[in-house]
Amino acid sequence: MTRTDRPRPSTAGRTLAAAAASLLALTLLGNGLGTAARWSDVAPLETQAVSTGALDVALEPARATLHHADFDPVTGAVRREATDLTGAAATLSALAAGDAVVVTSRATLDVEGTNLTATLTVDPGVPAGSAVVPRVELVPASGVLPASPGPGPSSWTVTAAHDGAAYDVTVTYEVSPDPSAQGAAVDPGSLTVALTQN
Repeated sequence: MTRTDRPRPSTAGRTLAAAAASLLALTLLGNGLGTAARWSDVAPLETQAVSTGALDVALEPARATLHHADFDPVTGAVRREATDLTGAAATLSALAAGDAVVVTSRATLDVEGTNLTATLTVDPGVPAGSAVVPRVELVPASGVLPASPGPGPSSWTVTAAHDGAAYDVTVTYEVSPDPSAQGAAVDPGSLTVALTQN
């Protein structure tokens, strides 16, 4: 059996064949004349619906009580009395040193929002230097997360973790024992509870 040797292509021939194949591939994939097909694909990205948050505070009707201490000169005993002022006339007269008007309400917070922080502020509405000295307390209802102290007096910082939380707000207006407070007229502004986004 004899073997027939085929002539092997030259290096130049192999280079020409490779160049021709490349040219054919480029022609099939697309040319500038617009006659070639273009492949494309679309994959939808699933996203969730977006909704806005909420920031609100709801107050229950306020209750007001006058706390007065009577001194019995015969027995020397001090008797403390509390008189309900809720729904009574707004004007009180002849309060004595140590008397106090206590206003209470319950605030329920609506704080909805990712990374939302807000400041809850109770403003007693009493001007500085008044004969009446206000004291503000914020007590969480049973099982409620306490609020952190805020940036100013009578203020607390709340977050979305406080959503739906209820707090008992108590403002005590006490008549100063300072002698200069005698006969002074006090015209406090409105007691307000505010919730402001930080």
